[in-house]
Amino acid sequence: MMQNSKTTLLCLTLSLSSISSFTLLPANFQNDVAPTSTSTHRALYVDGMGGNGEYAKVDVPPPNEWGIPDSKTLDPFGNTPVEQLENGGESRPGDPDLLTVKAFRMLQDPNALVISDRLVSPEILEVVKGEVKVARKLPGCAELAQEEIYWWTHLGLAQGKHVIRLKIGDPFVFGRGGEEILKFRSYGVEANVVPGVSAAFSAPLLANIPVTHRGVANQVVMCTGYGRENTSPDLIQYHKEQTIVFLMAVGRLRELCDRLVRLAGYPKDTPVAIVEKAGCPSQRTVVGNMETIADLSAKHNVQAPSTIVVGAVVNVLLEKDNNKEAVTGLIQNSTQVVYA
Repeated sequence: MMQNSKTTLLCLTLSLSSISSFTLLPANFQNDVAPTSTSTHRALYVDGMGGNGEYAKVDVPPPNEWGIPDSKTLDPFGNTPVEQLENGGESRPGDPDLLTVKAFRMLQDPNALVISDRLVSPEILEVVKGEVKVARKLPGCAELAQEEIYWWTHLGLAQGKHVIRLKIGDPFVFGRGGEEILKFRSYGVEANVVPGVSAAFSAPLLANIPVTHRGVANQVVMCTGYGRENTSPDLIQYHKEQTIVFLMAVGRLRELCDRLVRLAGYPKDTPVAIVEKAGCPSQRTVVGNMETIADLSAKHNVQAPSTIVVGAVVNVLLEKDNNKEAVTGLIQNSTQVVYA
């Protein structure tokens, strides 16, 4: 029932998410239709696609090792992308109280299927009233998990249901947001994108770190820790009044700091902060410098999702010790030091 299908991409705030509306399928639907052999045709229930709501034969190419067909071979639902019913939403960090009204309303739709990124907070997922499918994007499985997302989306659209693509972080800043839009267009569906507040600006602020401050920093540069095929992106050369915010970089923090010091001219005492799980009850901030932050991160087992801030702004609003030196270590919130 394509006239009732919809696609929306919702961007959450602060290292969190982004939503797209599509069409969902029941929890057992994948098992009913996913190919289990090299047969290229399977019976798929299509509610209203041909106006009869009966099983129809659709092309399902041979599966990959997860039993999912290659998304490039899936048939489009039309020759040109068609925007469906109004939908959309926007959200913020892991705290559900920071969801926008539109995002909250979308996630409350009991008829929607939410296809979520793995690191979306449990607090946000508890808001969802419909079915939730969580992508299995574990290390080493990113490409297979992405194909699974496309397959779930295609199956949902085929049934004419409302699918919400809930993405984490900044999906159009070093993420796959644009790639997913193009993929949905290849299915003949135009997704409605609903932006949220960028993690690059919001996550630091939740840790009491402004990305600019008069007399301290007048430039902000956003970088990623990983390029395509896990390459290391070009480095930003040191500038005293510049803040760099790294997204998706905590997994190679030690290498990153080493390269910034050796190749980009950063002093070893340049302040560095990591904001882990911004906006969640378990949010933590670790503060150090180029020489110490990797060890501190390892000591406290910092994990993704995390946002890294480099530059003098790190210490502007944080408390000072008796010697008026900026505190270092693991910080529970903006002002209280838990471990020195």
